Amino acid sequence: MMKSTILPSLLAASIGLALYGPQAVANDVLPVLAETETQSVDQADGLLIEREQIKAKPVNNSSLSQLLKTQPGIAINDATGSVRGGDLAPEEISLANARPHQTNYMIGGVTTNNISTFGANDTAGGLGGHTSGYFFDTELLESVEVMDRNVGAEYGSFTGGIINAELRKPTDEFTAEYSFKMTDSDWNSDPTLDEDNGDLEAPVWGDGRYQDQYQKRFHNLFVGGAINENHKLGIGISLQESDIPLIYNGERKDQGQTNTNVFINHLATLGAWEMSNELRFSEFTDKRFLNDTFTDETDEFSDYENSSSGIGYTLKLDREFAAGMWRNTVAFDQLKNERSADVNYFKTHFDYRTGFDMGSEGSYGNLDETQNSSKLKSVFDFNALYTGAIRHQVSMGVDVTLHSAEGTYQEDFHTFTQYSNADGTVELDSWTTTVAGDYKADANQYALFATDTIEWNKLTVNLGLRAEHMELFDQTVLAPRISSSWDFETDNTNRLTVGASRYYSGSLLGWALSAEKRALQTNRQDCVAVSDGNNVSLDPNDYSCESTKQYQATDLNQADTPYSDEISLNYDLQFGNVVMNAGYLYRQQRDGLSSIYNSELGYDELHNNMESDSNIYSLRFSNADDYSFLGGKLGGYLDLGYVDAKGSGSTSSVYDSQNDLNGGSSTEWVMLDGELMRRTEMEAGSYNSDFTAGLAINANWEQYGVMWSNFINYESGRNLTLFQRQESHEIDGEMTGVAVMSSAEMESLVTWDTKVSWTPTMADERFTLSVSVTNLLDKQVKISTSGIEDNSKFTDDYYNQGRQVWLSVSARL
Repeated sequence: MMKSTILPSLLAASIGLALYGPQAVANDVLPVLAETETQSVDQADGLLIEREQIKAKPVNNSSLSQLLKTQPGIAINDATGSVRGGDLAPEEISLANARPHQTNYMIGGVTTNNISTFGANDTAGGLGGHTSGYFFDTELLESVEVMDRNVGAEYGSFTGGIINAELRKPTDEFTAEYSFKMTDSDWNSDPTLDEDNGDLEAPVWGDGRYQDQYQKRFHNLFVGGAINENHKLGIGISLQESDIPLIYNGERKDQGQTNTNVFINHLATLGAWEMSNELRFSEFTDKRFLNDTFTDETDEFSDYENSSSGIGYTLKLDREFAAGMWRNTVAFDQLKNERSADVNYFKTHFDYRTGFDMGSEGSYGNLDETQNSSKLKSVFDFNALYTGAIRHQVSMGVDVTLHSAEGTYQEDFHTFTQYSNADGTVELDSWTTTVAGDYKADANQYALFATDTIEWNKLTVNLGLRAEHMELFDQTVLAPRISSSWDFETDNTNRLTVGASRYYSGSLLGWALSAEKRALQTNRQDCVAVSDGNNVSLDPNDYSCESTKQYQATDLNQADTPYSDEISLNYDLQFGNVVMNAGYLYRQQRDGLSSIYNSELGYDELHNNMESDSNIYSLRFSNADDYSFLGGKLGGYLDLGYVDAKGSGSTSSVYDSQNDLNGGSSTEWVMLDGELMRRTEMEAGSYNSDFTAGLAINANWEQYGVMWSNFINYESGRNLTLFQRQESHEIDGEMTGVAVMSSAEMESLVTWDTKVSWTPTMADERFTLSVSVTNLLDKQVKISTSGIEDNSKFTDDYYNQGRQVWLSVSARL
């Protein structure tokens, strides 16, 4: 690792070289514009799902997480989704067993991550968010590519992997397609609940965590084609709606969700230049409210609405010169998270004036945060160079990303505990005030990269190096990327590939933004005033407080940039009509961050105390060509996967606490099932089951317009932990805090998803009807647990989602 004060000068010089150098070798050769910036990868190094496969796969929500959830090495956080059948938002995705915020989401090869509110949940005075900045319906996608190993040096900002979604592109022929898809809770199975949470009329369920009634409707429209011989235009629109009548003070109140997506794609040939313009927009809204954990009523003034939106633009300009291809990308994305609430306070009230009463009141407050990201990438792909029989394919480029974010409190926001005493006095305790105002942060990244693909006889060697400066951590890092393949048959049908690479995290602006927000906050303890007990003043001048503490901003330069190292081995073999892909991936996650409040210093500190070691095995058998079957065609694949992982696991009673970026744990030692170990030695499968198996069987009878897709999935039971207590043990001569945990093994699960589509030939194949059923056998088992062992009142058990039925219709011109 190195630090450099001359890096900006080097980058400026490199940008100038990339922008103006190729003009010296310009000619009039017409270029061919790549459909995506993402370089083509061998299937051993990733996964590519194209449009026809997307359309055929039976899924619930049309989201990336549902599309990818059954792929080996990919895991999603759907443990609590069984009771939230009306939700539209996608689940977080983990690649290569990394923490989910280390997945790099791309649209058209451009990173679109939300790095401001990622990985967070709704809290009093805090906004929740998702790592992905856009929630596009998969019906509007041309393809989805996943890269989780041997990723080239052109790409950074992840320690897990990349998910690159390509929006639909216009072609020479005019196309107009509309599709409608829906489901209803009356058609579907009710979720299985644990015994302690079986009272569905209890207020704890009414805030949306249990959605026993819902109806979801998805509309999608794409229109595109050639305007003339040099211009093509495509427009995509989708609207997802979910009506969710929730239990609200014993009655029903519609707390719906919507997800709206729009994009415009313009492709043009401008002389020797190929140009691509893409404008995109996405907005997700979610109505919520809070329930009183002490009474049978909804909290007064607790209604609020969350909104997550993104608008972005990408310009690509490519040109072919005598020396090679010059690729340029300029992009801008603005992501916004905001909450509109009834009031700007949340309180817990203990009332002793007429005996004893307790309850809560208020909401999480009005707040908005906006993230602006500007990206510039310029790459020159040199023509092949030969030194004897050795072929070199060299690429060099520069990648600049400028991030800034700003949050705003329109009014002061208060959280506190109120004690209304019998003598008429009022006390406020744990009183945190965030004063109205703005808080800002920025974090820029500058990268140089170079690759050389060397080919000789049956050997291919890929050499890459990425140098990147992270302003957030004030560090310059080097990430080597190396892989090598040997083709035994010279036709890619018998290939062995090995690789070793390092990947660094991108800017995690959320921590910088939270650090600045801390500077707006003041905490007061044991504040006493005389009041009537109802109309409580929130003016600090009306109280006498035992202590007042002004929080301080965090210095992020104290932390190092998280990174991961990998070793990979892949073997691809085709024998007859059978294609086999065998893979092994060893991934070390190091210097993962957690935020821990230091009460002595009065501010949060970032700690590089999260790490894991994962061994990921995969094996796939598929057919090269479809088989003849009852007058039609039959194809499919069999996937097997196994994950063995150790690392920083949960040390609390809160589900998935190791991935909660709002807070961390300084606990270094745990007692797991009676064995003392470091936290980094825990079994840390994240959202993965140890063993998975998936069998896809797809049949197609073109003469009848019938397609039948099936997927049978097996997941072994996940190994989770339950918290018992906190103890002190003597370790290396010192008394040390130890979290006492116990293992909790979940149940294995087999599901069968199926989809039947009919495209009548008499309608000139312009009309399709489909029925999709997920978990056809309605198998529901316990897949998640959290809480305190041997105390069922404080343990939450969740089961997988039961049978879901979807009907869809599509029409095209």
